[in-house]
Amino acid sequence: MTPALLGNLGVTLTLAFSLLGLVLALLAYVQGDGRLLKGAKALVLPAFLAALAAFLALEWALLTHDFSLAYVAAHHTTKDPLWVTLVTPWAALEGSILLWGLLQTLYTLLASRRLPDPWRASLILAVLFGIQAFFFGVMATVASPFQTLPNPPPDGMGPNPLLQNHWMMAVHPVLMYLGFVGFSVPFAYAVAAMASRRYQAWVGETRWWTLIAWGFLTAGKVAGGWWSYEVLGWGGYWAWDPVENASFLPWLLTTAFLHTAYVQETRGAFKVWNFAFVTLAFSATLLGTFLTRSGVIQSVHAFAEGPVGPVFLGGFLASLLLGLGLLYRVGREVRDATVFRLLSREGALLLGAFFFAGWALVVLLGTLYPLLVEAASGAKVSVGAPFFNQVSAPIGVGILLLMGVGPILPWRRPRPEVFRNLYLLLAVLILGTLLGLLRGYTLGASLALGLFLYNALSVGLLFREGFLARKAVGLSPWGFLENRRRVGSLLVHFAVALMGLAIAFSQTYRLEAEKTLHRGQSWQVAGLTLTFQGVQALDEGRRFAVEALLRTDRFGEVRPRLHFYPQMQSPLPSPKVVYTLKDDYYFVLMDFDREKGEWASIRLILTPMVLWLWVGGGLMALGTVYILWPQGRRAEAREVSPA
Repeated sequence: MTPALLGNLGVTLTLAFSLLGLVLALLAYVQGDGRLLKGAKALVLPAFLAALAAFLALEWALLTHDFSLAYVAAHHTTKDPLWVTLVTPWAALEGSILLWGLLQTLYTLLASRRLPDPWRASLILAVLFGIQAFFFGVMATVASPFQTLPNPPPDGMGPNPLLQNHWMMAVHPVLMYLGFVGFSVPFAYAVAAMASRRYQAWVGETRWWTLIAWGFLTAGKVAGGWWSYEVLGWGGYWAWDPVENASFLPWLLTTAFLHTAYVQETRGAFKVWNFAFVTLAFSATLLGTFLTRSGVIQSVHAFAEGPVGPVFLGGFLASLLLGLGLLYRVGREVRDATVFRLLSREGALLLGAFFFAGWALVVLLGTLYPLLVEAASGAKVSVGAPFFNQVSAPIGVGILLLMGVGPILPWRRPRPEVFRNLYLLLAVLILGTLLGLLRGYTLGASLALGLFLYNALSVGLLFREGFLARKAVGLSPWGFLENRRRVGSLLVHFAVALMGLAIAFSQTYRLEAEKTLHRGQSWQVAGLTLTFQGVQALDEGRRFAVEALLRTDRFGEVRPRLHFYPQMQSPLPSPKVVYTLKDDYYFVLMDFDREKGEWASIRLILTPMVLWLWVGGGLMALGTVYILWPQGRRAEAREVSPA
């Protein structure tokens, strides 16, 4: 048995099991035969095991340097360290699709363990099996990771240096795929609900699946920003790169769904909107995959142009037509009977969802506009960060405003005592903004400070009211913390406000300076004195590194690097970042004296509050985990809310 034989066998078996499961599930729905449904369920585990065997076969080929596989020869070298070898399966097109397919079989396996009534269960399995069949069909036809070479080379080329220059690449893609693939479960439930005309229960049944997928994607986006910040050498964490935008779309749409789904759970409203948001979110994951792997856009994240672009475009259109086709019938049958006011919790939640959906639309149009213009006229145009920043700023302000006031508002209509809190929030917003202006901040930074204080006060008020409500009925006030959904969502809201503040200040007050220093020369910049002590060359086997030795008066010695890889004509910077509570000091080696090492060009980027961006991302992940943590069964852990 060779890795190629085992891998191809695993792909073929997974495809066969998925197709057979799809047929049995559809027949079970049409004929109402429980035996057929049982047969479909029996194929879930074999499909997962076959997919796992295929993935392990690729790891086996990489660990044994089996260069008879085209994938291994193109993306691996014997000089790669172990951790790079282990993550190489998702370093390129074919391997990343295999990882996606494996995770899809895992989600199907987990989802199959607890399915609803047989009618919807059949349709849910049919959708999940269909998605599996799509991905393994791609691998079996146009993007096989187990294609062999007639004349294997003695060594390979190694993975893209950008993907092996930081350990975060072992984490970031997996988190992203766990998020992308996770959206398939709510989508399958939504399709089953629309087809079977059971429009209410599915929202509560998929709450945890949606939060899991959203939480993984959130963590993946933050990890990707950290990777960009520490690897690319430009001192930023978000560039509105087309592939960044493509992965941002499902996050925005799922965030919109999480808010309107809460209204449907509690008030029975917004059914049509929820079906629409889930369909668009899942379809957006396939659209992003098409953009990443078709070659139609250029990006540091995109893989080279390949044959899978049209296939993924077809998958995107199929999912969109399936969901929206069923939604058309739902829209004609369902009329939300709940009447709500804008100044109510459900009104704020719906308006917030519209902000997220509108943001997604703006990002999509800005990303696709250059492609549409080029396709229509042949002219090349670009839509860069200034456009996205200008349209995103007011949307972000609107979201932060709603985020503070929405949880304060009660359902249906506000009571007189609620206005006291609203006036207090407005006062803090105004005073916080004025405080920023008095300190000399720009209007944007001052408003960000006001919005942060406004949201922090909102969270504090909600905690206070939760404690007082429990105390009023004779329960322990601290039991409010066991209301995981409420507390976790408040923590996430606080984290978003903190990240908004960090983004505003880091974008407004970034300082950048560059200077060529000779050995022994000092440079005073941004309140820091640094002295160039020379350069040091290192042969690390898979790459050649040159690092500048810089002595600082605050942080000791720092060593920014340049990495030289055989696959790249130009060196790849490896900055040295020193994080502090206030500012980040970002050192980049731009160039150096290649003859004697007597001089080096150093760039220093001073950016405030970037550390708090990562702290905010961690708090968002913590809040999501807290929501998902199993709820205690004690009666006094039940929610007691004054709203």
